[in-house]
Amino acid sequence: MKKFFFIFIIGFCLSKIPAQHITFCKAYTETGEPIDVIYSREMPLNQSVCILFNAGKKDISDSPVFLFIDRITDYGKQNQFNKVFPAQPVRSWIAQSFKFIREGKYEIYFTDFERNRLAGASISISPAIIEKQPAQQLSNKYKDADIIICEKISAGQPVNIKKNISIKNDNGQVYFFVKSSSPLDIEKIFARFLRKSKYSTDYDEFVAYKKYQINPDWADTFFKFKFDKTGEYKINIYDEKDLLIKTAYITVVN
Repeated sequence: MKKFFFIFIIGFCLSKIPAQHITFCKAYTETGEPIDVIYSREMPLNQSVCILFNAGKKDISDSPVFLFIDRITDYGKQNQFNKVFPAQPVRSWIAQSFKFIREGKYEIYFTDFERNRLAGASISISPAIIEKQPAQQLSNKYKDADIIICEKISAGQPVNIKKNISIKNDNGQVYFFVKSSSPLDIEKIFARFLRKSKYSTDYDEFVAYKKYQINPDWADTFFKFKFDKTGEYKINIYDEKDLLIKTAYITVVN
């Protein structure tokens, strides 16, 4: 009886999760699964987040979906961003990166073509609170780290350093060589790839989030990545504690 009751409670709670909902996260997989979900509805100023809309079992390939981000003021709602997502074949999720650069309360919602609301969420943006760092400044841990973008790695060293690559001539493929003057002392590194969208001055389009296993005793490591779209890219490399190791930039052309 107790087992049945427990299963009933679990089923009841799951039934309360909306079929169509919004998730805030740092990144997402190629299948629309969130990575590092942000549960708090109070976020610091100038933070970039991924807004992930899940339509549940409903296919959104039949009609376009609209995203609206409104800032709530004493004078009403002020739209800060809107975008239309065209119908996409066999897909039940949408993702959009956005950076909140103004304080205040925000309402984020998705609608269908007839402006019927599909899902919505509210958040508050406030100035970031600067906390005191411990005696050992973690931000200086990787002060000597560097990233070299190259054509290939030979005998553990980068060959033919690149500032831009061609999808046609280089097959869009490049190596990232991460090095430091001392052992990195971490077991994993994380790479987040961002791209400048059309007419944007910021790297506001999320491209990929990759994880690589390394040996803590290594002072350098490398990984391969293939770009399939032209544009200007920013690559942030983090450690296991989400501490930035280094940032690299590259331009991809046809």
